[in-house]
Amino acid sequence: MMKKIVGSFLTSSKMAYKVRTLQTSQKREKLPTILFTMMKPIARITSYVLGRNVRGAWQKLPQDQQRTYIESMKANRGKFLLSGFFSGAGLYYLYESHIQYCPITGRRKFVALTPDQARMIGEANFTQILEEAEGSIVPETDPVYLQISKVANAILHANRDLSQIYEKTWTLTVIDAPDVNAFVLPSGNIFVYTGLLQTCDGYDEVGVVLSHEIAHVVLGHVEEKLTRTSFLQMVLLVPMSLLWVWIPHDGIGFVTTWFFNSVADIMLELPFSRFMELEADDVGLTLAAKACLDVRKAPQFWNKMSSNRDGALQNEALEFLSTHPADKTRQENLESKIENALKIRAECGCEDLTRKAKTNSKRSS
Repeated sequence: MMKKIVGSFLTSSKMAYKVRTLQTSQKREKLPTILFTMMKPIARITSYVLGRNVRGAWQKLPQDQQRTYIESMKANRGKFLLSGFFSGAGLYYLYESHIQYCPITGRRKFVALTPDQARMIGEANFTQILEEAEGSIVPETDPVYLQISKVANAILHANRDLSQIYEKTWTLTVIDAPDVNAFVLPSGNIFVYTGLLQTCDGYDEVGVVLSHEIAHVVLGHVEEKLTRTSFLQMVLLVPMSLLWVWIPHDGIGFVTTWFFNSVADIMLELPFSRFMELEADDVGLTLAAKACLDVRKAPQFWNKMSSNRDGALQNEALEFLSTHPADKTRQENLESKIENALKIRAECGCEDLTRKAKTNSKRSS
């Protein structure tokens, strides 16, 4: 498989930018699990245990004592409402005190993780992925690795004016596996699977994919998503606990909880996840334009992906069930941004795409 990839990928055009070769970092010791990454299961288990125990204790009380508690709660409902108001005000203060403005898009975002916490999460994932991929990592001297390194370096070098780029130590790991995948951890660790190279038609398509993944890190999407998920679980902890108190049987409780969580995911988490993917597409296109890549390849790539696979990412009607927009949605969004990306490309002094195409055509002939 590697010979086939080398044969097709080495025909790609060369970039003028040169940066130091990205190195794959050494394995690090595993870090303890960070609370932000475990908030969802912890909150759901807590609501189950708390609600079920309260329900059990309530059912064991004599009826006259139950009536006494009910009358007491009615008599003190003003205090309950007041405590609820202050709890809500506290959550609102927690939210507002962690609002940041994205320097790239100007969008307000809620982020509670510090850069060091995000880096630690990325490093822990980095170590785990390296261990899982042991034996499949492409050597740094391999032609495929060198070509991907040139693409990544071109993007990073061209966008070194962004603090989110130059303040990180970037690494590249290429994994010999058929997965059509690439991703970047918040710690700056780039992972590319060789299966992606079989899907991409050359240098520029690989570049637009990497630009999208690097954009996620530049925009701080991991930190924002973990913060949002943790905050939502805090807000839902009380109603979910009350749900287990009110529902008399565990079987009905599990079904009701599953339905409640599914609705919360569909209404709150999945739409935001799709929004972040489209935002990374937009910013990634700008990163690619500054790196003098052929940005027209971006919508072409998603058109090709739509034709080559089945499922929710191809079916726009099922888009609401996915963490990612449908391929067609992404293609149309990128097509609407191409004109502006071409202007950015021209402002950066990049070679005209028409002349570039003619030069490449003469080289191939």
